[in-house]
Amino acid sequence: MPGTQPALVMTRERAVSFTLHEDGYSATYSSMQTTVGQALASEGVRLQDGDWVSPTANQVLGPGAHVYVSHQVPVNLVVAGEEQQVRTHGRTVGDVLAQAGVSLQGEDYVSPSASSSVRAGMAISVTTVRDLTDVSEEPIEYASIVRYDSEIANGQRVVTQWGEDGSYRKEYRVRLINGREVWRDLVNERIVPPTDEVVSVGTYVRPAAVPVPAPAPAPPVSVPAQPGCSRTLHVYATWYTSASAGGSGVTKTGTGVYRGIVAVDPQVIPLGTRMYIPGYGYGIAADTGGDIVGNHIDLGYAADDLKDWRTRSLDVCLL
Repeated sequence: MPGTQPALVMTRERAVSFTLHEDGYSATYSSMQTTVGQALASEGVRLQDGDWVSPTANQVLGPGAHVYVSHQVPVNLVVAGEEQQVRTHGRTVGDVLAQAGVSLQGEDYVSPSASSSVRAGMAISVTTVRDLTDVSEEPIEYASIVRYDSEIANGQRVVTQWGEDGSYRKEYRVRLINGREVWRDLVNERIVPPTDEVVSVGTYVRPAAVPVPAPAPAPPVSVPAQPGCSRTLHVYATWYTSASAGGSGVTKTGTGVYRGIVAVDPQVIPLGTRMYIPGYGYGIAADTGGDIVGNHIDLGYAADDLKDWRTRSLDVCLL
């Protein structure tokens, strides 16, 4: 057609020598091709998206040129159990992690090591290690105690002390590997005893007027809460064994820890005092403890005993 320009075809009359540096390997070639890309193709070098070439593939191949080619290689990267396919120019495992934005923290580790050379299709595994603190808190419900009061009108109920729940707090050290818990250790525990509710119930009855003097009433008889009680005492009762008390197995008075041994505050209950605890049985004050203060007692059990006691507040009978 008139006005049509013929296509421009570049040809070379003689071969030129060039040096190819491909992924760390070097060799010298002679080529009749015009551009860098054509020369690489003639030598069987296949370029894919992401590969790096300098000079670029469409530049003219000059005599004595040095052509640099870096191919991306595929690797399987697994981080904390999550797998991804990565194509990389990195020479080492550390290079691949940096390209993927993965940084090792604390006790994290990678396999193979960060200095290992990268190979096409290799698997790289990053294991994450995390230590954390887990705290649980359980409520200890307060008890409601009824006390009879002869100075309050019969049948009338008055709350003389409001109840408040206590708490049992446990602190654990937990280790996660790749996000999964592998162990936990109890490192601290704390008991805040509840404050019992006290309800006073009136028993006072106004005597009816009589026309003639009534005989003097017999003196009131004090009936103890438990036969043989010298007095009753309202306490907060927990339980322990030689293991939970530190493992020595020897009480303040030199005995072993077994059912019937009771740890007390000697300022409230003297050592040697015998007592009866409803739901537990008879015991003797033979031990003390740093947490046993005031009206707090600790009921002993041998290591192989059935631990059937539930922490609570109650009245005990001192014999």
